[in-house]
Amino acid sequence: MAKDPTSFVPFYQPPQAEPARSGSVSDFVLNEIARRIVDGVYKPGQRIVEADVTRDLGVSRSSVREAFRRLETNRFVRIEPNRGATVATPRREDIVAQFRIREVISGLGARAAAEHAHEPGNREIIQELLDDIEAQRRADDPGNHRTENGRFHRAINNMSGIPDVGELLDQYNYPILHTIYFRDLSRENWLLNLSDHVDIARAVMHGDPVAAEHFARQHMHRMVGIAIEIAERLLEEARQR
Repeated sequence: MAKDPTSFVPFYQPPQAEPARSGSVSDFVLNEIARRIVDGVYKPGQRIVEADVTRDLGVSRSSVREAFRRLETNRFVRIEPNRGATVATPRREDIVAQFRIREVISGLGARAAAEHAHEPGNREIIQELLDDIEAQRRADDPGNHRTENGRFHRAINNMSGIPDVGELLDQYNYPILHTIYFRDLSRENWLLNLSDHVDIARAVMHGDPVAAEHFARQHMHRMVGIAIEIAERLLEEARQR
């Protein structure tokens, strides 16, 4: 089964007054560093000193190094020779390139899902998704959209029959941008997301692979401008501090 393509940072939890130590020590360290990056404690381009984290969190150097390694895989930090870990600074050209790749992968998943629409139970799954979207609109509360968004894309990708779709979407992503997007989600963007989901779902339900791919790619393409806006805001905030 493909991983949830919207859970790019499964280890990151919403900010808490005191981070809870759950799971392994490296999980705890990873969560805490990710939280500090998203909250702006560690700024884009800033070096995160291994010894400082070790002392601050009361953990071993090996746990910090393991957390750094995993954070680099998830594009939160870059590990550079003779400098160690620094907070990633997504550049405009990097964001555009990553989202162009994601656009193709997402379109492939939706196209394949539409090609499998006739299989037993699939149209019922899509109808449930459409019903959920309508319920979200009636509730008029974007607060749970990250969870609902994940459920929607996971269902489409699972229906595609291509397990690698979710895995590939994870690989071509900047989780910090995704996390901040959902943290600061505007009502306008929430409604646009729901509208996009309706278009994708209806195309899949009708077994129209061309339309499904078009709407999925359009949905992903729209994120480029938002991601660039977030990245530029992060850089500007860093300059002003």
